[in-house]
Amino acid sequence: MSGAEPLKRLGVVSLGFPRQPWLIRALAGLGWRVVPGWTSCDAIGVWGNKPVAARGLALAERRGLPVVHLEDAFLRSVRPGQMPPLGLFVDLDGPHFDASGPSQLELRLNRRPEPATETLEALDLLRHYQLSKFNHWTDGSLTLPKKFVLIADQVPQDAALGGVGGEAFREMLGFVQRDYPDSQIVIRTHPASDLSHLGAADLKAGISLLPPGHNPWRVMERADAVHVMSSHLGAEAILAGHKPVVHGTPWYAGWGLSVDLQDLPRRRANLTAEELFEGGWAQACGWFEPASGRPRSLLETVQDLAARKSVAQRMGRASINVIGCSRWKRAQVKRMLASGGASVRFSAPSGRKVGWASKVPAGEDMARIEDGFIRSRGLGAALTPPASLCYDAMGVHFDPNRASELERLITAAPKLPDAAIKRVVRLRARLVERGISKYNLQSVGFDHLPADKPILLVPGQVADDASVRLGGVAGGDRAVLNAARAAHPDAFILFRPHPDVSAGYRQGLTQSDVADLVSTDGDITQLIEATDMVWTNTSLAGFEALIRAKPVTCLGQPFYAGWGLTTDLHGAPVRRQARPTLDQLIHAALIDYPIYLHPISQQICSVETLLDWIEAPGEGRADWRARFWSFLQDR
Repeated sequence: MSGAEPLKRLGVVSLGFPRQPWLIRALAGLGWRVVPGWTSCDAIGVWGNKPVAARGLALAERRGLPVVHLEDAFLRSVRPGQMPPLGLFVDLDGPHFDASGPSQLELRLNRRPEPATETLEALDLLRHYQLSKFNHWTDGSLTLPKKFVLIADQVPQDAALGGVGGEAFREMLGFVQRDYPDSQIVIRTHPASDLSHLGAADLKAGISLLPPGHNPWRVMERADAVHVMSSHLGAEAILAGHKPVVHGTPWYAGWGLSVDLQDLPRRRANLTAEELFEGGWAQACGWFEPASGRPRSLLETVQDLAARKSVAQRMGRASINVIGCSRWKRAQVKRMLASGGASVRFSAPSGRKVGWASKVPAGEDMARIEDGFIRSRGLGAALTPPASLCYDAMGVHFDPNRASELERLITAAPKLPDAAIKRVVRLRARLVERGISKYNLQSVGFDHLPADKPILLVPGQVADDASVRLGGVAGGDRAVLNAARAAHPDAFILFRPHPDVSAGYRQGLTQSDVADLVSTDGDITQLIEATDMVWTNTSLAGFEALIRAKPVTCLGQPFYAGWGLTTDLHGAPVRRQARPTLDQLIHAALIDYPIYLHPISQQICSVETLLDWIEAPGEGRADWRARFWSFLQDR
């Protein structure tokens, strides 16, 4: 919608609408301005099928106004009740869950919507990350019968049931018992409620309840069949490759993708799962960025939700005790680590230990955190809060002496689906085009470089950097400069001291007689683009050079060495046997491994959403709290 188009007025009778800022922003992004229902308006908005919705429907009928039916989108959030959701289901003809009359969704599906390329990518990623409407799964050990049928129970009085009650669910249970006499039955209750139709009295021999906290995709992939009344699980079963048996009349029944026990004569089209996904998820739902209400695509939403689900699952709900984290970083770190619902404290007497990697005492066994590879707009030493963290429960990426989660992800990266590779190709192009790096400092001009010599860049490092101590060669920057000169005597060597060293925050090399030019200004990506090759000990700049297709020689053993993509002068850990492509390596390092926190919404987000913020105008400076805590620490 262009900025010149006026917002249509959506009248509401529920006081809940104006009390939800996220809802006001989201509806504005979809073209609606919320106003009281008794004032002049273009339509009446109602949510669900509760009594207050009935008042809205009556008001619309009295005033002769159309009704906008609103519901949570089919991909809602990580935890039930978590606000704001990531999207809204919008239907101007009728509620999609009510098969007694036509809905906009039903009309759309009858026209067999052609899946867009971006929709197919979103579906591929949704399947890869096994995303559901809710995603608060612990995914611990799961014991299931060898042969079983899955039944989806629902909350009593669910609007999608159309008045159906417990007797119908017991009939469904009896149907399954008769049709599958040799199979056990597993009942899944609604993930957001303790209420159900089938209870302890129904759990006879061969019938069990699925314990809470398990991703339905993991259960469905092992089930012989899926039976539903009108649960959304039936739609997800279709996406997972099942042909569910449907005992009710949900929106996804009647399209040739399910075994339907009820007649749905208005639904004439035979759809593919991809067409169902296009009509239901891509077209019927409005997706938006929670902080701003900015409309965005289904693909962007899938990427964001995948990040949120992954981080919540990795963090878990057990209390966390953070060791060695500077006070000025704690607010950001706490928000990232608490995303799974855990309480987070610092230097506490108890709790699951998570240590700042460089501060963990030798021999201590705990998860480790460190600044992410795309960190912020500004230096950490200048007290710019981190917008990303690397969290590693196995080791840490810069220590080659032990396995890490990043190594595990890189090893598995060759199995990534095509949509994941298309995604990382776009990401890589964006990083190169926009000059994105770890700190994203302002670019400035630098001295002219000769055109008749190969340009060789040596990025400097902090002398006591943990990656140098644990995985680097003795001699640090001087050793790299001398080795580079010996190997390329005719090259023009450009030395870039580490920004923290140049700024006087940390110790390290600032000058070199071996280098032809020492450059201290601007962002590292500007220098990488101007060079023909990069030599490094263990610097992240080597990875940033790989992103930009520059040949990289490593004296040390950084996380990106040893996979066949760099020249490694002193070998690499024998664990690194996989041979991923560069794009697969980038996916592991920038999409799956880090935790990203949007500085405005303070919500976990995808790397792409963080880049939107990095590219926006504004200073990436530390706030007054960070500077205050640093002042106290220095005293």
